[in-house]
Amino acid sequence: MLNKIKYDHYGIYEGISETIVTTSRGWTPNAAPMGIIRKKDKLFVRMFKGSTTYNNVLSEKTLVVNITLDPLVFVNSTFTDLEDSEFESVNVAGRNFVTLKKAQCWIAFDCTNTKLTSEALVTELEPVGTRMNKPLIRAPNRGLFGVIEACIHATRYQLTSEDKYLKLIKAYGDIVDKCGGDNEKEAMKLLYGYL
Repeated sequence: MLNKIKYDHYGIYEGISETIVTTSRGWTPNAAPMGIIRKKDKLFVRMFKGSTTYNNVLSEKTLVVNITLDPLVFVNSTFTDLEDSEFESVNVAGRNFVTLKKAQCWIAFDCTNTKLTSEALVTELEPVGTRMNKPLIRAPNRGLFGVIEACIHATRYQLTSEDKYLKLIKAYGDIVDKCGGDNEKEAMKLLYGYL
């Protein structure tokens, strides 16, 4: 386990930070968008039963939090499996972890104090290794946040088929059209194609 690290340095602030979590079982990599919950200097994650990430964390008790501002990664990892070429295996403290090659930075974690309910698990995250690939300095772009919110509502729509989520996706799509760059607009086109 690492001594105390400065999560702000890695882009994880108080509240919920949207990340791409990577896990594996052997060499079967998986990536999924996931909110990391930070309360003071403790990190937690809540994941719903039945997902590949949930099953991998139950089995391996590890995960990697990848920080990226690439809207295409958020959409693709929400609806499909990423290509193996998008992952890399890294050795951290004598153990293999799977990360995203193009992540700006990542933190590898052990999952501890896991609590299970009938619907989800909540686990505390204890850092075991980090890497900074490129600086995180960037002004917020409402288009990126619109893509992330649309992905969240798209998963809810897939679970419930409720029209209110389609309306929310459209509202966030309008924000992306107004505020996003080419990557954000391409990501929304992909998202609409999955609905």
